[in-house]
Amino acid sequence: MNSKERVLTTLNHEEPDRVPMMMSAGTFVVQRLKDQFGVSTDRELLKALHVDIYDMRGIDYKHGGVGAKYIGPDNLGIPSDWSGEFFILFGYQEEIMDTPFGLTYSMGPPSLADYPTLADLETFPWPQPEWFDYSTLRPQLQQWSDFAIAATGCSVFQHPQLFRGVERFMRDMARDPEITEYIIDKVTDFYYGYFKRVFEEVGDMIDIFRLADDIGGQQNLLISPKMLRRYLGSRIEKCAALAHEYDIKVLFHTDGNVRRAIPDLIEWGVDILDPVQPEVPDMGSTELKAEFGDRLSFSGGVSAQDVLSLRGVEEVRAEVKRAIRDFAAGGGYILSPAHPSLQVDIPTENIVALYEAGLKYGNY
Repeated sequence: MNSKERVLTTLNHEEPDRVPMMMSAGTFVVQRLKDQFGVSTDRELLKALHVDIYDMRGIDYKHGGVGAKYIGPDNLGIPSDWSGEFFILFGYQEEIMDTPFGLTYSMGPPSLADYPTLADLETFPWPQPEWFDYSTLRPQLQQWSDFAIAATGCSVFQHPQLFRGVERFMRDMARDPEITEYIIDKVTDFYYGYFKRVFEEVGDMIDIFRLADDIGGQQNLLISPKMLRRYLGSRIEKCAALAHEYDIKVLFHTDGNVRRAIPDLIEWGVDILDPVQPEVPDMGSTELKAEFGDRLSFSGGVSAQDVLSLRGVEEVRAEVKRAIRDFAAGGGYILSPAHPSLQVDIPTENIVALYEAGLKYGNY
């Protein structure tokens, strides 16, 4: 099997030749890994690690990605060689910070902070799907046809929080639902329109549609199930239905303890839950597989908090074996870290050990 066949088999809840693997990482981690393997391109790195999924935004969601050609206004600071970095379209810039482990990207100032009222928000230069030429996508994706291809970047909750400011957005949800729904709809409508055009152009080449919307904390949901259903439910369902029109699987990314939300996510059309964090209460791998494994695929499962970041190579290998044992039977599992974007606190040798162990122990 090639990578695409391997991923599609497991997402159809059948057993492929081995467990497929997925990876993303921070910009500075990607460079460390390329130096480790002596390679220079994303494709070479994914091949070296035996990763099966190509993300259209690149491994770090910032560089080397595939995006429609920007043909919109030239006065908004959006580069003509734009290639899928969505934050810049909303005027949001992450900041580089120095940590004891090295440089990393962190949250930047909220781009909607100076738009306090609904009337103010209406003057914001909201991005439009018509700003792009989608005919450029197919030639860019041809080189990735042997990989499973993931179209990523869509968000109906997490990005609105970042653009508005997390605390302020949470207050708005309770105090000013009109502003909350306006911002969510503006963000969702852009992503829906953009990816609708992407799928119309190259939907036959895309296998996974990823929504990134962290709704879980370490102990529980970040918002109540009532608010989850009010603000996210219909919008997730709308995006999932769009993907399913093109036979594309829907991956919902959320960290944390989201056990209470899983039945809703399945009802709204989610096919893959990413990631499962084994350290988090109520997210035990064997229990999730037993209860939801016939309706939901899983990725993650390899502890980033307690193992990848803090333990040695042998413990990483043991953790990979455990995750495969708990999740792989019958298909429906993609091996990846329990925080899908590898950060600078994780030693390079542990990342290499993760994917070497996945290749070694992932056979059925």
